[in-house]
Amino acid sequence: MMVLFAASEIYPYAKSGGLADVAHSLPEALRELTEIYTVMPLYNQVDREKHGIVYADISFNYWLGGVRHQFDIFHKEDSRTELFIYNPIICDREGLYHDSYGDFGDNELRFGLFNYAILELILHMRLPVKVLHLNDWQTALTALLAKQKYRLDLKVVFTIHNLAYQGVFDKNAMETLELDWDACFKPDRLEFFDRVNFMKAGIFYADAVTTVSPNYAAQIQTPAYGQDLDEMLRQNNHKLQGIINGISYDTFDPATDEALYKNYSVKKFENRSKNKKKLCKEQGLAEPKRPLFTFIGRLTGQKGVDLLLQNMEAFSELEANFFILGSGEKHYEQIFKEFENRFDNIKIYLGYDEVLSRQLYASADFLLMPSHFEPCGLNQMIAMHYGCVPIVSLTGGLADTVLDFKQTLKPHKGAGVGVTFEDHNGWEFYRAVTKALSLFSHGKKFEKIAKRNMEIDFSWAKPAKKYLKVYR
Repeated sequence: MMVLFAASEIYPYAKSGGLADVAHSLPEALRELTEIYTVMPLYNQVDREKHGIVYADISFNYWLGGVRHQFDIFHKEDSRTELFIYNPIICDREGLYHDSYGDFGDNELRFGLFNYAILELILHMRLPVKVLHLNDWQTALTALLAKQKYRLDLKVVFTIHNLAYQGVFDKNAMETLELDWDACFKPDRLEFFDRVNFMKAGIFYADAVTTVSPNYAAQIQTPAYGQDLDEMLRQNNHKLQGIINGISYDTFDPATDEALYKNYSVKKFENRSKNKKKLCKEQGLAEPKRPLFTFIGRLTGQKGVDLLLQNMEAFSELEANFFILGSGEKHYEQIFKEFENRFDNIKIYLGYDEVLSRQLYASADFLLMPSHFEPCGLNQMIAMHYGCVPIVSLTGGLADTVLDFKQTLKPHKGAGVGVTFEDHNGWEFYRAVTKALSLFSHGKKFEKIAKRNMEIDFSWAKPAKKYLKVYR
């Protein structure tokens, strides 16, 4: 059974968020179980020489709106199952979806072209694809095209990684992309408040719809989390299920991670403290024996950074160190910038640094994830695998993967142990941090939890088998 896995970003070639990590590690796990190809745009920011990406001697044209668009196919030199599509309108940009001025104004055309190219690639390469696995709004329109326009004999799986991003455009996109008004522009399909919604196309036309945790699959069918698509999701819940993401142990392993100051494992857990000591010295954080809390992620409302900001003054008075690493919405970056160098025990790094993030996972005692909603979350699983105890809000995949240490005597095998809070406000978040301080003061108990979390199987082995079942 051949599967074609399509995504707008795949690590390590291009990445803006967790989708890229999933689009790399899930197919890698599935290659042990079935034949699978991956495809993504070959953006100009992708380093072709570094990654050994070469032209596959395949090009084709597609006429859309009277304009001829050329697509060139590339592949990895050492892996012909990793495919890339180059087209100047799709790929020749400074960013993937936006630049400093905001979203690109022609994203509906860019990713509409990519969706057409996915199906044209199947035809031109004569790939005997049985299952087409699409991911998020950037590939969702392919489901409509495959079923309604190309009428290909294949099944479509559509995965929602984050319902907040739906690909909503002016209804003129119907003309731009030559879509059938009568067949497609309907409330249960593409139409969305007199606009066009790519995500809706994926949900309606796919044979199976998955999202990235069971709890999130339930939440998005409610008005509170459904982003105006809850009714449609309830109508299609017969084909909806949640499968928790995994993490790549080839990428994230404290025993082998070259970014760390000192590698360690459960059996050599004493080496972990050397990372914290070194990081605190390099970053100017005094008293490394204090508990270290870190936030690693996007500075957006979804991630609960408002709760962080509400507590900065309070955190500065605790006998603890804090390290915030992230970038995101400009107004949040500006506020965090005002806190830079203001408190001795709070370090702020605006931007993203992969090496530093690994060092923080390996050094911090606690990871802060006060998300208002979180489809799955990868950070908490990475943190636990590195022996860093998560502090999370009980939402989405966080509720599926983290149980509170005070409420859980015998946690089940699939979940880790951390500190949880339910009400999304600054006081409850602060209370969770003080609970963590109490846990840290019980050294042996804290270490026992950290070691247990490191041994939980958060790999892709089990999720990959669940996806294979969906494909079959």
